[in-house]
Amino acid sequence: MAESEYSDDETEYGSPSHSQAVIMDALLTPFRALVSKTALRIYLNIILFSGATLLLLGISGIAYAIFYFRFIPTVGVGREIHLQFGDLNPWGIATFDSEFVSSQPYDVAVALDLPRTPTNLDVGNFMIDLTLYSPETASVLPTTANSQNKISHSRRPAILTYTSPLVDFARKLVRLPLYVVGWRREAETLEVSMMEKVEFARGSRNRPQSLRLEIQSEKKMQVYSARVEFRARFTGLRWFMYRWKLTFFMVFSSLFWTVSMASASLTWFILTWIMQAEKPEAAIKEEEDIPEAIKEEPEDSSSSSDSVKIKKEEPETKSSFLQSYPAEGDYPGLGSGRESAEARGVQKRKSHTTEGDH
Repeated sequence: MAESEYSDDETEYGSPSHSQAVIMDALLTPFRALVSKTALRIYLNIILFSGATLLLLGISGIAYAIFYFRFIPTVGVGREIHLQFGDLNPWGIATFDSEFVSSQPYDVAVALDLPRTPTNLDVGNFMIDLTLYSPETASVLPTTANSQNKISHSRRPAILTYTSPLVDFARKLVRLPLYVVGWRREAETLEVSMMEKVEFARGSRNRPQSLRLEIQSEKKMQVYSARVEFRARFTGLRWFMYRWKLTFFMVFSSLFWTVSMASASLTWFILTWIMQAEKPEAAIKEEEDIPEAIKEEPEDSSSSSDSVKIKKEEPETKSSFLQSYPAEGDYPGLGSGRESAEARGVQKRKSHTTEGDH
């Protein structure tokens, strides 16, 4: 009998299939933790956090780029001037779009490409006249009507560089191969500073939209080309942002990202707290909606309650059972002691039977 029990236990717990199941269960236990509901909830939170982080990081970079191009104006604004020759001095005009920033200092210069002809060398000093006009100017010609629409005006002298005949001959002799090939020209570029740190007041009416350039001299001059250059002179924060573009990009983008993440995290915690606060209220409402019939206790009560009920019902059962039998005096013709003793014995046996049943 013992051998049969041992063999049954061996077949039940020592079989190869059971050992394989135990090994597989031990191997799969870590993986079950990885795919549990708690782990899946953690994965979802990580994905949402990573997505929000990357999204806010991209938005921060785009926001800084927009702020940079709105805050930092164009460094250099230049216009080619096509001079007009005739009875008057050579002059030309140019127009601008919304390329200037209010309260930003600008340096204005005029670049003239002049040939070193005997006529230009004989002119000596000549004047350059530059005028900036507001958008409301109807004409750039110097008249009394539009003189009040001038934003800024400047008049500066210029002259070609002087060289003695001997030095000029030696220079030409050295550069002769370059002149013959066409790599150099017998010309000189003059860059004349016309305005320094000129600022424009706020409002589109106070920013220049057109200009007029005029070359004033006693003799006619030959000019290859003329150009007006506006160079922004940055100060304060604009200077730092322009000089250290990458550093300020990292700093401002990180600052904007930090503020965005803090705001998003605070909003997330507030929403989570509100949702958790609403759950107990919903559970209380569901309990209140349950019918009273469902809330009643089930028929199967505990043993203690049954015993209490039985104890309470015992006196009533005995009294009802005894009442079903008449007393001794109620039986007519049966007044002897023997009959009364037998009746009392029957009643005792009945009462003991009833207690045993309970």
